[in-house]
Amino acid sequence: MERQQIGVVGALWRYPVKSMRGEQLSAAAVTPHGLAGDRVWALRETEYGGIVSARTWPAMLELRAAWTPDPAGDPLIDAGAGARIEMPDGTFIHTDESAASRTLSDFLRREVRLERVRREPIAPEEREAIMRGEAMPPARDFFDEEVMHLIATGTLAHLRALTDGTSDFDPRRFRANIIVDTGAAAHGFVEDGWLEGVLEIWTEVRIAGMRPALRCAITTHPQDELPHDPAVLRTAWRFHQAYAGIFAAVGAEGTIRVGDPIYLRALSRGGD
Repeated sequence: MERQQIGVVGALWRYPVKSMRGEQLSAAAVTPHGLAGDRVWALRETEYGGIVSARTWPAMLELRAAWTPDPAGDPLIDAGAGARIEMPDGTFIHTDESAASRTLSDFLRREVRLERVRREPIAPEEREAIMRGEAMPPARDFFDEEVMHLIATGTLAHLRALTDGTSDFDPRRFRANIIVDTGAAAHGFVEDGWLEGVLEIWTEVRIAGMRPALRCAITTHPQDELPHDPAVLRTAWRFHQAYAGIFAAVGAEGTIRVGDPIYLRALSRGGD
């Protein structure tokens, strides 16, 4: 099987709370469930029971979440691990505070509940409440697609060139876990060439089952100093049916660091 280097890990991002801004890392553990600590919490809208997304609730991008302290192991079983949410006025709330859901509801002006991923069995009393329609089943994950999300700097440069530089295709708009630094040259939608293979990061981690990532309105919403820009999504739609980057599964776990080389291993027709 052919193996070639296609870039390096340019940046790592983790999002402790789904649809909030996240934290940039220098290193991260890759588990079967994605980056350790990624999308462990989400907000559930209590009137209809749905999980809230910044696609339709852009105010969520005014909030930033970060682990404190950083979990040493699996945050789903680390009782001491928690996240801190920064509010727009610079104050902080913590995910383990009893008043956290109330503060977030007041900010969003809708009743929401901060909910944590659970993988332990449902207790009998919980099951009964669910059957009566008084509770929602606990979520096993908060990913819209697969557990890993990657995008290439070459793709972002290509999109930027398509708008003659009038739009800022900052990687933060795309909320990827791994920004693959393929260089600044704009050579099209780079990830299209990865789909029939496996990515290997340094000597341990493998990223498999790659498929194109369909973009949504989150890419257009303002965050930090980035303004609202509908041209970001419009350009991806016009030139690539709104696909940019990839979603993928974890083929082999391990630790990755900024600067690690990334290789593409092409699969043979017979399989892996």
